Amino acid sequence: MATAPPEFEDIRRQMAQIRRDLHDDVKGVVEGAEAATDWRRFIRNYPWATLGAAFAVGYLIVPRKHQPTTVTIAPSQIAPALAQVAAPEVRPEPAKKSKGLLASAFALVAPIAFRTAQGYALQFAEQWLAQKVAEQMNQHPDLAAAFGAGAPPSPSAATDPRGPRVNPPGAPRF
Repeated sequence: MATAPPEFEDIRRQMAQIRRDLHDDVKGVVEGAEAATDWRRFIRNYPWATLGAAFAVGYLIVPRKHQPTTVTIAPSQIAPALAQVAAPEVRPEPAKKSKGLLASAFALVAPIAFRTAQGYALQFAEQWLAQKVAEQMNQHPDLAAAFGAGAPPSPSAATDPRGPRVNPPGAPRF
């Protein structure tokens, strides 16, 4: 078995050292780039400079208040200017029709009916959701136990002769 001359071994060793140094250099550059783009580090290290920069950016972003322009007109020019502007024709407004008794009653009853319908819809949705949850708990008893459905009742509920105070689905909440 032939061994490589010592020059080749030196070259290989130098190349391996160059690769390690290059890897370390690239790693340092990456860490430096990450540190330079980390805005939290700037806030942590330079809080007052960051606050000043934020104020400067805010000052540049907010538009400046415009100064109102004043127009000066000589008194001799006012009369001809007013004569050129025709006065708009004033038309009498048509008399407003009064609401009938039926429209007034509808305006009074409509919000109440809408709230009642909304309450029934909410009650239906709560019952449907409770039914779906119960079905899921029955299908997955291990999940139900994780959520405490299979846990024994609390001591206060055991001493209360009426049982736990849980409203059934659809019962009023007040």
